[in-house]
Amino acid sequence: MRLNALFLALGMSVSMPLLAADAVLQQADALIRLQAPDKAYEILAPLEEQQSGNPEYDYLLGVALLEKGEPQNAIFAFERCLAVEPKNGPCRVQMARTHLALGETENARAELEVVNAYNPPPEVKQIVNQYLGAVDNLEKQQKRRITAYAQAGIGYDSNINSAPDDANKFASALPQYKGFTNPTANDSSYASLGAGSGIVYKATSDVNLLADINAQTRSFFDDHNFDYQAADASVGASFNLETFILMTKLQGQKMWLDGKSYRDITGGLAQVQSSLGQGQMALFLQSNKLSYSTQSARDAKRKNVGIAYSQAIDAQWTPSFYVSAYTGSEDVDIAVFQSQDFDGLRLGGSLTLMPNVALNSQLSYEKRDYNKALVPFFLINRADKESSVGININWKINKNLSLQPNYTYTQNQSNIALSDYTRHVMSVDLRFDM
Repeated sequence: MRLNALFLALGMSVSMPLLAADAVLQQADALIRLQAPDKAYEILAPLEEQQSGNPEYDYLLGVALLEKGEPQNAIFAFERCLAVEPKNGPCRVQMARTHLALGETENARAELEVVNAYNPPPEVKQIVNQYLGAVDNLEKQQKRRITAYAQAGIGYDSNINSAPDDANKFASALPQYKGFTNPTANDSSYASLGAGSGIVYKATSDVNLLADINAQTRSFFDDHNFDYQAADASVGASFNLETFILMTKLQGQKMWLDGKSYRDITGGLAQVQSSLGQGQMALFLQSNKLSYSTQSARDAKRKNVGIAYSQAIDAQWTPSFYVSAYTGSEDVDIAVFQSQDFDGLRLGGSLTLMPNVALNSQLSYEKRDYNKALVPFFLINRADKESSVGININWKINKNLSLQPNYTYTQNQSNIALSDYTRHVMSVDLRFDM
């Protein structure tokens, strides 16, 4: 984060005298005072190999990097400065600012307390107290971190009722009876709205309390029978157990279809996360109860367990990726509805094409075997293989507002013609994050 201009002015007001003979350092100092850190960095960077270890140079380089929004690099310059001059108060104050920008309040407070221990002049002590106040404010923000968003979008769905690709093939496989009509795919444009909020409360240094709530609605212009709304919420906690982090949550969802109550989901999630190599690995277990409002015979218990790995790579475009594999089952009590065992794989990645534009992609595959009941009319066990690919662009218009074009293609291959379908969904969402 970037501290305000007042803090910068206070910090620079006690900066060390520069050698008059060093024109480059004098020019960089002037540029920083004029709030032009980018230009200051441009003239300082070529001298790093030659001047590294010179406290005056390292100090100015660190301030330029910090002010241009690169605290992760500024910290190395300040460390070199303090290694030569441990009692350099201005440099230690800027090191505290750097820790603040990185959200490291304990380290920032420690640096400021070292400056106070030197019994500095009143004007320096005043600056230190200003920064200690900033540390207190940041700690309060970190103790209770609240996020919220709202978004609106328009889109197109090529198959809102997941109808089979070949309706005639499906119809020919069934006995003819009065009132039967061939299922055909319904396509429609739609409008959607969504909003949500979450809170992380730092109960202790090792325990965070978690809660979130989200709501969404989608209205199809050509067939309102498939309009739906959903609201979901969760509460839980995460525990830092040194070698790994344990997260537990209770989860719930309510869904409405065509304005009528359709389905409730209740359950829980447990996840263990730990560092592995340059990334993060997680093991998760989820269990849910599905309750249908008007079709209680479809009520089921669903559980799944899996493993996931994610990593960001230090390279051009800041690539990152994740991979997840899982297995589970959904058990229905009534035999006429098919229980299922499933296995799945998910892959995804992101590229930062420009500072405010990211390209995201997702691939998924799931194999489902309905092996506990024969499908009526077909008298075989159903087996599905569902594949999906998605592409998303996140263009941050400003700090809070982003535009998100999306495309998802889904294909389900089944030995039951009724369940054999493809689907294209395209949308553009405008999202506001608070």
